Amino acid sequence: MISRTVRRLLLAPAEGLLTQMPRALVVSVLAMVVDVGVLALLVQFAGVSAIPAAVIGYLTGGVVQYVLCSVWVFPNAPKSAATGFVAFTVLSLGGLAITAGTIQLLHESYALPLTFAKAVALGLAFNWNFFTRKFLLFRPDAASEPATQ
Repeated sequence: MISRTVRRLLLAPAEGLLTQMPRALVVSVLAMVVDVGVLALLVQFAGVSAIPAAVIGYLTGGVVQYVLCSVWVFPNAPKSAATGFVAFTVLSLGGLAITAGTIQLLHESYALPLTFAKAVALGLAFNWNFFTRKFLLFRPDAASEPATQ
């Protein structure tokens, strides 16, 4: 039998930052595993070239991330899943820009190790993605807005 605390942490709606942020991190890791897994499967077994396979993997991971964020991380998903997914993807592109800019600045301009630059970029991009999703996309009034056709 799952204890009440564990059940609340894992299954109850995540209303607060202290529950949402760790859940978002778990979801990000799962989405990354799907992204990289699809990339590897397409390249190694389906003969798809790297760039199209990377795009397909990224989008597949994005779908997984959006669905899990909608049902497990944030309690207020937009009424329109399609509009929500597009907004989610646009916000994610901000995280991608942060990643590219951070690596450009720290690794390319200042010759710091790539792993260090990537670690900094991951932290900055995760925070960008989490807070823009929390306050712009999955805000409490998002679920009550009329669905767009």
